[in-house]
Amino acid sequence: MKIIILIILLMSSNAFPQTTLTSSHNPVPGNVDAWAICDTTNISPGNAGPGQTWNFPGLTTQDSVIVTYVTPASTPYAAQFPTSNIANTTDDTTFNFGTSSSGNFLVNGVQGPDILIQYTDPQVLMQYPFSYGSSFTDNISANYTIGTTQIFETGTTSVSGDAWGTINLPGGSYSNALRVKDVQVTKDSSNSGSPLVIVTTATSYSWFVPGRKFRVFGIIYTSVTFNGIPFGGTKFVNYNNNSTPIGIRNISSEIPDGYMLSQNYPNPFNPSTNLEFGIADLGFVSLRVYDMVGKEVATLVNANLNPGIYKYDFDASGLTSGIYYYTLRVNEFVETKKMLLVK
Repeated sequence: MKIIILIILLMSSNAFPQTTLTSSHNPVPGNVDAWAICDTTNISPGNAGPGQTWNFPGLTTQDSVIVTYVTPASTPYAAQFPTSNIANTTDDTTFNFGTSSSGNFLVNGVQGPDILIQYTDPQVLMQYPFSYGSSFTDNISANYTIGTTQIFETGTTSVSGDAWGTINLPGGSYSNALRVKDVQVTKDSSNSGSPLVIVTTATSYSWFVPGRKFRVFGIIYTSVTFNGIPFGGTKFVNYNNNSTPIGIRNISSEIPDGYMLSQNYPNPFNPSTNLEFGIADLGFVSLRVYDMVGKEVATLVNANLNPGIYKYDFDASGLTSGIYYYTLRVNEFVETKKMLLVK
């Protein structure tokens, strides 16, 4: 009987391959993370555990946010964050700085015209590899100034892969979705004549799906107390229908004069080849692969991208030998080229 139960468990685990987050999910310069801020009515994270189904098919969009990832050297504040190798901004004025590595992703601080927050103990945003059942905790410390008051921040963050299953969104249904729960508690205090202690608790749920770099859906709850007195809370619901695909790289910050799609190389290929393209303006980019009869066999890019030159590493190990076509669409530009897979 024990042997039969073990076989059933093994068959069940193999039938549902899990999403695993790796350093390939770290942002790189040129990535764009476009979010729709949605109405929160009747939206809840649901249960933890395996085999969940989350239904969010009728989200109502209220606003949008575009996060652009850049090199720290392209910002005015690189000198303040010498260990950072990635930055992001929503307004080209204030920048968040981080460090991307094969083992984790760290948050180092924020700077803009009216703000400077430097983490004396950087926040570990994610550790790799990370999947269902993974967890870690981290301490946070930072300092910053508001007016003439020095603020000291300390806190902890606890991150866990607490659920997996199928998530249904307006843009489609995704199986093997991983839900990541992050509970962050921070205390901001001052040593001024009128001591101020602000405690913020933020609990976020983020859903990741295979092949997509950034989360496709998120729910965030926050609550705040001032000197021990509850001040209220907020709830945010974010939806990303165009999450940047894994496998794309920005290979040049040079902005091309126009749109272009290069011939893949090598060609013929087996089983991998590089697809290079350039875009002159911020826009929604679609890069898809079709077979000889025009059937779509792969969606490689389906996301907003910054101007620049990009390379996609296409792995065709799941396809049979033959002629295929790849098509780039961005704004009004459309171009198709042919490639040959020989196994």
